[in-house]
Amino acid sequence: MKHIVATLFGILFATAANAAGDSHVLASFHEVELALTTGKPVNVRVDLGLCTPATGDTPPTKTRGGISIDGYRITSDGTLAFADQHFTIDRDGKPILQFLRYRIRPDGGAEFTMAVFNVPSYERKGTSLAYKCSIGRGLSFFSPR
Repeated sequence: MKHIVATLFGILFATAANAAGDSHVLASFHEVELALTTGKPVNVRVDLGLCTPATGDTPPTKTRGGISIDGYRITSDGTLAFADQHFTIDRDGKPILQFLRYRIRPDGGAEFTMAVFNVPSYERKGTSLAYKCSIGRGLSFFSPR
């Protein structure tokens, strides 16, 4: 399982967008929500070494990377949710589809989960991995100035 985790996260973040340079740090849930709801681009940087595994099946990892938030949803309890999905290959050269889900609560707490499916069968590969993070600890948000 560790081999699969390292492979999947390595592939996941190898091409991910990383927030850097001339960006404004969004240090609170309110700042992230305000930037998104006013149409500003928002990038998120993930450092899973600062997050805690949320299940017994999820190993610790030092994986880092990021994405640009393309779409999002705010639920009735105030949770900000967004996701990413992409096709890639595993270390054995076989095609897979990764689904990444981010859920950020108004108190700044967050969950990051990943599910992987074999292609073309779409059968689940392994178990979902889940990490508990928070804004400023494992998740950092940025918006261009």
